[in-house]
Amino acid sequence: MKKIILISTAAMMMTSFCASAKKEKQTKIVNPADMEIRREIAATPEKSGGIYYAYPYSTDSLAPVPAGFEPVYISHYGRHGSRWHTSAKLHDNTLKVLQKQYAAGNLTAEGEEVMKLVEICRDHTKGHIGELSALGERQHKAIATRMCERFPSLFKDGDVIVARSSTEPRCIISMAAFSEALKEYNPRLELQRHATPGDMNFIAFHTQEALDIYKKPQEWKIPYDKACDSLYQCKATASRLFRDPSKIKKLPQVMKDLHHVAIAVQNVDGLDVNLLTHFNHEDLYNLWKGEAYRQYVRHGNSVDGKRNGPQSSKNLMKDILDCADESLAGKRTAVDLRFGHDVFLLRQLALMGIEGSDDEARGIDEASRVWQEYRLTPMAANLQITIFRNAKGEEIATVLLNERPAKIHGVKEYAPGYYRWSDLNAKWRKTLE
Repeated sequence: MKKIILISTAAMMMTSFCASAKKEKQTKIVNPADMEIRREIAATPEKSGGIYYAYPYSTDSLAPVPAGFEPVYISHYGRHGSRWHTSAKLHDNTLKVLQKQYAAGNLTAEGEEVMKLVEICRDHTKGHIGELSALGERQHKAIATRMCERFPSLFKDGDVIVARSSTEPRCIISMAAFSEALKEYNPRLELQRHATPGDMNFIAFHTQEALDIYKKPQEWKIPYDKACDSLYQCKATASRLFRDPSKIKKLPQVMKDLHHVAIAVQNVDGLDVNLLTHFNHEDLYNLWKGEAYRQYVRHGNSVDGKRNGPQSSKNLMKDILDCADESLAGKRTAVDLRFGHDVFLLRQLALMGIEGSDDEARGIDEASRVWQEYRLTPMAANLQITIFRNAKGEEIATVLLNERPAKIHGVKEYAPGYYRWSDLNAKWRKTLE
């Protein structure tokens, strides 16, 4: 009788454990944030590219300016526009794997089609590694035009515009495209453009702690690498392309590379190719999730990354605040433009406390629910802080992320979409301490 009771109890415990595990699995799958991201990526597979997502906006948005206030200053930081992929070996390596499997008879008909598309992408990319594309130029020209049309009083005859760029060519050409649009809007503007190594101290700066996240062995890398071995298997997609996916050496890396070839297509002209249609939607979600966590640890308020990324953005924060204060005191131009990279913009957004960029999280699952980089820094992403003043000398500011109003955590709004500049200044200067 005692034995029966023990067996019965064990069976009940196992049933309970299985039910709990099943419930936990179901809870994980139906998490609202997870499901929302899955739906977004299924509807727009290009978003699975994260920082490779092409700038999605063709209009700007601004909350109604409170009565009596006029714009007096704009501070801007823009990521370079759409570009070719930065890896010189990506396309060749991916194509070699597919060709080897073709020779071995391990490609399906769909796999053979994908191989031909990768070859087209490889040929199109030759000689353009990391280069700004024509699409990237158009993105910056359009953003500049909308800025002028939104605030024409800051772009009058003789007004001085100061623009500073990272020394990377794609950033310099982004600045040139933006500047060209300004001159087209008003040929009598005076533009001062700089791309000097000295400016890299704030436009594209790494602290040693931030660099260590890249280079030194890190605790977060062990579970991350293990998770990616699973996430990047892409079993559904691999089964469509290979007769026997088990014959592929380092399958997760192969699928990750193929995805990178696919997501780069959206950023260039002249390619009538859509590799993303050959990926299963759940595989696209997993590919995004793995890479997004890596970016979050390096650049977001990640507990696993010890929040070192945002802390390296203090020099940029100081430059933004000092230039604004000088302009408001009548000591410099009314428009400051900066052109850099997604890395440094991501860190700045987190340091500023901009909603959607500064949440703290630990682990890959939690991080993916609070931080989606395709919403923050797609190609040509931009941060615009516009300050307004009324006849009483009161100053308010609106913060636009990708030409949309952004909310700042921990600061009370003066009016919908606007903050007292003194409040923002005080909050942001505390980050420099």
